[in-house]
Amino acid sequence: MATTNLWQQFKALIPEGMRVIATITANNGNGTSQAELRDGSLITVKGESVNVA
Repeated sequence: MATTNLWQQFKALIPEGMRVIATITANNGNGTSQAELRDGSLITVKGESVNVA
């Protein structure tokens, strides 16, 4: 049975979040860390609580 709840219908249009696998390569000292993705690209992420691998 289809829902008539508009919020549930809207949520059904949005894809679920995806998981990203990265290796922490540096803690930047300013509350961010550098991470390397599986394809080799580098991104800056929030937080420094994960140790560098």
